[in-house]
Amino acid sequence: MGETVRFFPYDITYRVVDGRAHIYLYGRAIDDGRRICVIDDSFEPYFYAVPKPGEDLQALKEKLLRISIEENGEALRVVRAEDINKVLRGKEMPVLKVTVSLPGAVPKIRDVIRNWEMVEAVHEYDILFARRYLIDKGLTPLTLCEAEGDVIQAKSRIRTLKASRIVQYSEDSYKNPRILAVDIETYTPANKAIDTERNPILMIALQGEDYRKVLLWRKFETALDYVEFAESEAAMLEKFKEAVEAYRPDILTGYYSDGFDLPYIKARAEKYRIRLDIGPDYAEPRMRGVDDKECQIIGMVHIDIFRFIKRVMRGSLETEAYTLNAVSRQLLGEKKIEVNLDELSRDWDANNGLGRFCEYSMHDAYLAYQLAMRMLPTLTELVKIVGLPPYDVSRMGFSQMVEWYLIRQASGFNEIAPNKPGERDIVQRRAQSLEGGFVFEPKPGLYRDIAVFDYLSLYPTIISSHNIGPGTLQCACCKDTAKRIPGEEAYWFCQKRKGFIPALIGDIITRRVRIKELMKQESGEQRIFLDARQGALKLMANSFYGYLGFAPARWYSLESAKSTTALGRHYIRQVISKAQQAGFTVLYSDTDSVFLSLDGKTREGALHFVEGINKDLPGLMEMDFEGYYPAGIFVSAKMGPYGAKKKYALLSEKGALKIRGFETVRRNWSPVAKEAQEDVLNIILKENDPRKAVQHVRQVIRDLRERRIPLKKAVIRMQLVRELMDYTAKGPHVAAAQRLKNTGAAVGSGTIIEYVVTAGNDIIRNRVKLPEEVQGNDYDAEYYINNQVIPAVERIFDVLGYSREMLAGSHEQKTLAGFF
Repeated sequence: MGETVRFFPYDITYRVVDGRAHIYLYGRAIDDGRRICVIDDSFEPYFYAVPKPGEDLQALKEKLLRISIEENGEALRVVRAEDINKVLRGKEMPVLKVTVSLPGAVPKIRDVIRNWEMVEAVHEYDILFARRYLIDKGLTPLTLCEAEGDVIQAKSRIRTLKASRIVQYSEDSYKNPRILAVDIETYTPANKAIDTERNPILMIALQGEDYRKVLLWRKFETALDYVEFAESEAAMLEKFKEAVEAYRPDILTGYYSDGFDLPYIKARAEKYRIRLDIGPDYAEPRMRGVDDKECQIIGMVHIDIFRFIKRVMRGSLETEAYTLNAVSRQLLGEKKIEVNLDELSRDWDANNGLGRFCEYSMHDAYLAYQLAMRMLPTLTELVKIVGLPPYDVSRMGFSQMVEWYLIRQASGFNEIAPNKPGERDIVQRRAQSLEGGFVFEPKPGLYRDIAVFDYLSLYPTIISSHNIGPGTLQCACCKDTAKRIPGEEAYWFCQKRKGFIPALIGDIITRRVRIKELMKQESGEQRIFLDARQGALKLMANSFYGYLGFAPARWYSLESAKSTTALGRHYIRQVISKAQQAGFTVLYSDTDSVFLSLDGKTREGALHFVEGINKDLPGLMEMDFEGYYPAGIFVSAKMGPYGAKKKYALLSEKGALKIRGFETVRRNWSPVAKEAQEDVLNIILKENDPRKAVQHVRQVIRDLRERRIPLKKAVIRMQLVRELMDYTAKGPHVAAAQRLKNTGAAVGSGTIIEYVVTAGNDIIRNRVKLPEEVQGNDYDAEYYINNQVIPAVERIFDVLGYSREMLAGSHEQKTLAGFF
């Protein structure tokens, strides 16, 4: 009698056993709470062959069945070929489903038949076997599945079930996976490059649920109960193995663990010939990729929480650098312990004060663990939408997520996935241009009583409401009756049948609306997961438009992307026109939002106006009240009478500043400039006191000249966007990067460079120093006044009527520096 097991799968692979592909699903069973591996050998690999019109399908099937290739002692052959109808980009056509003997046979047989005269195209040959299994079986990682079968003996640390049946049992999520975070500290002399061959790992910190440990191989007296000593680095690595095996995590995580912690541990283990077989089936970590390396452990999910946060939360975090400290401060309200890591190697050699470094490493592992817990609901919901394992989803960009969501949903619409474009096609696609959203440029000034309205998910609702997609584009059935796209009159979309992509987007939008309603009735953990679900759906919906214009996309459609933005411009212009007809002053509009000056009108009147707009909108489109702002300022452009696009500051009713486009969000401005600008905006908008704002800037300038501003507020941060040798112009940050490299530090594209412009008469790049090289407050006060502080506030004062001449009080003085 077989066993029935319900479990949450989280990883998948396949192996060929006795000439047949076996799927291995790893997860956590709910009956005993232990890890489990479920094996399924019932699934066969396949792809689609599209015959040329008029070809004899029976003859093609017979020819396919004669294919047989011997490779490494295995027979690669076609098992069967079935003729079925499928839809490709909106057109139904006969195809052959070609089932083959092994996953490795798919690319080999595809190469044989792709140039046959009888074959028009080959599709879905590049969908990995394990992913195909999840798609066709309808199994979703991190949700409850049920398997029936027999427990078998296997070379594994965990229970192994040979399944005769496996199904999705429910949509219940795995909400409490067992997570273990890792952080290492290495022997690295000050400002020297990382060297895995020469420099040992000094300590390894591990953080789990009610579990914490720091392993190190230098003994010292300590009261820290989580410290455990080893006799050598090799012995410490063995203890690391034992700790992971004992904790039995579902997820191993770290902050930049793809790029540092796990590769370093792997390299040092290899040096000592230690098998780092920490996977449930004794798998070792393996590195994947060339430039963008990944570390994978079969049967155990490795999540680099740094990579996931950087990909998923890009643009939503108010931080310049995705350091562990910056991200932890914003997401957790916690920060790293401050120690000087440059002293670690010295103190290690002297066996002096190592306890503080143990605390530092332990806290880093704790922060990585807490970040993983914080992001788990979002990752879980993205996994449920995309349908792939968390290892893969955590490393995907949004265009990849959209594509795999489409691939997963395609079978439900009887669709075949288009092939990936070749390099030549990608180059040609990237050469195409796409006009963006409409911007109504503001007249510079200080305004009161501002109401802001925006379209809810403008582009997704346009795609859904207007049935936009490659499968509905320029259909023959609606050529003479369909409405043409305003501004893109050559395009129309089918009005008789719902397209694959617009149907999916409509479903995502509708589901999100329902979930937001449910959230109003929930609290606690359930509300957290509902919020993560609606957030994940929003991210996916907003990514579809970008995907349609993404050059490497399978469902690429520039016509669809152009039509979407054209309709966006049409609807925002329509709102502006109707607002002006209703007597409102339109201050600004950008892509999907409009800023109205109430100027004597009531908020209720503005809301009533928008209700009228919504009555005329099609489908899921809706304009919503975003907020009321008692004051706002739009600054001037470099040239002309109108305000700069996306350069404004608004004061909310709660007294919070909403700043867009100002220098405060730019990295290459020093803290003293950013703070001066934000202080000026606060004084002007909150206190309506321009004179006080002027006096404040005067004080900042006096403080700079008298060296009362601390050095840390003069530090400028910039990121290298290319390799150092590729810079032709040697700006200040390049000069600073060269100085950093001269210390022995690793410097390359992506490195954040910190520097200070010091006092002196030489050209600026020759006066740039690293912060640690500067004595006292030896910065160039005039440089920071003229190139940082004044440029940060100059346009704000322009709006207030303080022209350079007026501020200076003399036509001979041309800059604000003269005034101050």
